[in-house]
Amino acid sequence: MAGIFVSYRRDDSQGFAGRLADDLSQILGPDRVFRDIEIPLGSDFTDVLQRAVAACDILLVVIGRHWSADSEQGYRSRLFEPTDWVRTEIEAAFVQKKHVIPILVGGADMPGPETLPHSIEQLSRQQAATLTDRHWSNEVANLADHLGVLCPSIKEDLPKNISADQSPAEVLSKLGERLIDEVVLRNHRGTNVPHSKSTFGHRLLQNLGRKIRSLITVIIVLGLIYMGIRLFGDDALLSNLNALEARLQIGWGRLLHYIESL
Repeated sequence: MAGIFVSYRRDDSQGFAGRLADDLSQILGPDRVFRDIEIPLGSDFTDVLQRAVAACDILLVVIGRHWSADSEQGYRSRLFEPTDWVRTEIEAAFVQKKHVIPILVGGADMPGPETLPHSIEQLSRQQAATLTDRHWSNEVANLADHLGVLCPSIKEDLPKNISADQSPAEVLSKLGERLIDEVVLRNHRGTNVPHSKSTFGHRLLQNLGRKIRSLITVIIVLGLIYMGIRLFGDDALLSNLNALEARLQIGWGRLLHYIESL
């Protein structure tokens, strides 16, 4: 699934970025929009950001008035600091040939090439979109349309059998109801034939055992395939694998966050 990564500086445009991400999620679907991620302690932040950007097709760089403010470490600006996450995100997007779109908010101007590190100088040549409070809704809608043209898969319909308004709990509840109905139906059918309840239970356990063995076999095969790709895959294949892993990590994080909020 196509994705949009929203890059921003917390003390510069966090409110604008959050509003933009929420609105794009409403238009395009929550699974298509990613905000910045928390870097776990002890992790290589460059590697984590590379994977996060790899999971997306478009990087939106939200730029406010203080996006390239002076550095407190003696550099020309914060963009030149070795550990600046914003620059790292943009660098990763350019290296990975992602679409990069500057988003000007709060009356900010587009930074000139002389104010940017050489590794992201190309950003100054990217056509920017401007979002204003007065015309926010229309401008975000136009931006969403442009993103759909730039990457058509972003506007692919969500699965028709699951409503976008349904919560994970509702979806799981419906799946559970269908499973129970199926079990009851099978049990009812079993009462119409001359077999005892114990025979039905034995057959059920046998079927369950076969399904578990099949699942274990599939897991082992997938594990071997994964190891083979990691050992012998080319750069393009490894990049796609990194993108898949990043999407799974983000989805798993969202699931855990949802469970914790229940």
